[in-house]
Amino acid sequence: MAPVIWRLVVSVRSSNMIAYVYQLAGNSYSHMHHFIQRLILCLAIACLAGCAATVTQSPTASSTVATPRAQAPSGALVAVVTGNQAARSNTDWQSLLDDWQEYLAASAETAKVPFVFVENENTIPANASILIRLTVNDFKYVSTAKRYLLGVMVGNAYMDVDAEYIDLPSKKPFGSKKFNTSSSAWEGIFSAVTPKQVRTVSEVIVKEVISTAPAK
Repeated sequence: MAPVIWRLVVSVRSSNMIAYVYQLAGNSYSHMHHFIQRLILCLAIACLAGCAATVTQSPTASSTVATPRAQAPSGALVAVVTGNQAARSNTDWQSLLDDWQEYLAASAETAKVPFVFVENENTIPANASILIRLTVNDFKYVSTAKRYLLGVMVGNAYMDVDAEYIDLPSKKPFGSKKFNTSSSAWEGIFSAVTPKQVRTVSEVIVKEVISTAPAK
């Protein structure tokens, strides 16, 4: 009887030990699983944030200094984007226009100012108070999808854009700037693709226009 009882005790203890080991392994796996999930989430956020766009801006010779206004313009901001023949012939021209429309509108909405994007200056609405005229001299369009899929093979995203700020309805220019943006393909998926560059420049333009437009 004694040997039988001893074997039962050993068996019970062994079962408990095995269960304990499985429990530890389960906890370790659970902790590792949560760690990996958090790591992937952090990497995803980093990918979405990416590297900041490099923007060089300089006043052009025709720039004028306006008296800063005390409040945002009451009328609408109107933007028109044009380009030279080479820019307009680029297969990504429409994608670039779509980005300008989206991010200028978003920046104006943040500033709580009405915004209208027009195809040409003949369609400017009557309630417009400021015209933002953008002329694209050169650009290389790199979308987020292209950067993720092809990496350095798609090259560097860049833009060369002239911006002119015009008071309406007087049609008097009150400022102008040249914007040059760039990114490095060697930054990989973190590099500032064209939509991010357009967003950065749009924020600068809207803030500047609202703060420097002539008081009325």
